[in-house]
Amino acid sequence: MNRRELLKTSLLGLGAGAMALSGCNKKEAEPDINQDITPKQTAQYEFSAPMPFDYQTIDKIIALNSTLKKSRVTTFYNNIPMPLVRGFDQFVQVHRGFNETIRNYEDFKNIVQYSIANGFKFVYLMNSPKPFSPEDFNMFQGEFMHLLDYLEKIGCSDIKVGNTQVAELINQIAPNKFTLSSSTSFEYHNVSQYHYLFNNYPNFDLIDISNDENHNFPFLRSLRKTFPDKKLELMINEPCIKGCPARISHIAEYGFCKYNCHALQEKMGEYFFFYKLGSIYPWNLEYYSALGINNFKYSASGSMGGRANYNDISQLSMYLNMVEHGIKNYSADDFFNGIYERRFNIRKDLKIADVIPYMPDVHHFIKHGDKCAINCDVNCHYCELCGKRTENFLNS
Repeated sequence: MNRRELLKTSLLGLGAGAMALSGCNKKEAEPDINQDITPKQTAQYEFSAPMPFDYQTIDKIIALNSTLKKSRVTTFYNNIPMPLVRGFDQFVQVHRGFNETIRNYEDFKNIVQYSIANGFKFVYLMNSPKPFSPEDFNMFQGEFMHLLDYLEKIGCSDIKVGNTQVAELINQIAPNKFTLSSSTSFEYHNVSQYHYLFNNYPNFDLIDISNDENHNFPFLRSLRKTFPDKKLELMINEPCIKGCPARISHIAEYGFCKYNCHALQEKMGEYFFFYKLGSIYPWNLEYYSALGINNFKYSASGSMGGRANYNDISQLSMYLNMVEHGIKNYSADDFFNGIYERRFNIRKDLKIADVIPYMPDVHHFIKHGDKCAINCDVNCHYCELCGKRTENFLNS
C-alpha cells in the first residue's frame, strides 16, 4: 500500500470512528420509543389529593386507605384559602374558593399538622403561572417572606411551583429549606425544558406533567429515562380539554374572563369532548406503572366543593376501588357520571365493561401519542371516531 492509499484509508477510518463517537449511528440516535408496553404494576400507586379543611374528611381518607393494597393516598396539597389570604392578587398562589372555617393561621396549622401526624405528606401550592414585575413583588414581598417562615415553622418542607420566578425567590430567601415540585401550570412539553429547570433549581424532586402529555407515552418514556431520580405524576381527572388555548390564563386568574373550553362540548359531541380531556382511566394505570410512573394526582372539581371546600371523597373512593377490585361491578353511569361528573344519559344497568370496546384504546396512544400535537384534527380523527362509536352504542 503506497503512502497516498494509506492516508486515504486512515482518514476513512477516522471518519467512521468519529461518527460512532459523536452518536450519529442511526440505531443509537433513533431508538424506537414507540414500542409496545406490557402492562404491569411495579409499585403501589401513590395518589395526591386536595387537603380537606375538616378533620372528618381526612379521617374518611384514612379509612379508605386502610381498605386498599394496590394504591394509597399519600400526599395532600392545598394552600391557605380565601378570605384569610388576600395579599397575593393571584401572583405566587391562586385561590380555589372561600373557606371561612380557616379563620386564622392557627386553624391552617392545625389541619396541616393533623395530616402530617396521620402519615400524609403535605405540599403547599404556590403554583400560579402568573408572571410579576418588581413593582408587583414589592406589593406582596412582606407577606411572601412571612409565608415561607410560617411554612417552615409548621413542618411543611414541600412547595409546588408553576413559575420560575417563585422558585428563584424561594431558593434565594430560604436556601436549602424547601423541596420543590413542578406544577402542571408550567405547561412544559419537551425534555429540554426540564433539563434547564433542574440545572438552575436542583431541589426539584417531582414533575407534575401537563395534561396534554398524559397520553404521550414516548415523551413519558423519555422523561422517565432522562430523570430517573425525579418522580413523575399525572393528573387522572383534569377537567380542561387537551389543546385548550387559554390554559395558562385560566389557571392564573380564577374566574375572571375565563375561556370556557366546555362550550366546545355541544359542537364536538359529549363523548368526543370527554375523550379529549386527557383523563387516565383506572384500568390503564398498569401501562404507566410499567414505565416506572406510579404517582397520580386527583383534582377536586368545583361541584365537589373545589379545593377550598373539599369534603366529598365519593369520586376518589370509586376510582381507587376500581383500581383495587376491577371494573366488573361498576356501571357506565358510575364511571362517566360518578367519577368524571359528566351528565350523560346512560342506562343504569349498563356495565362500563360493555362500553370500553368503543372507547379510545391505550395502545393507540402508546404507538401514536407523540403525534397528537401535529396530527389531531388534521390527519387523525381517532378520538372523534371513538366518540361517535360510543354514542351510537349507547343510543342503540
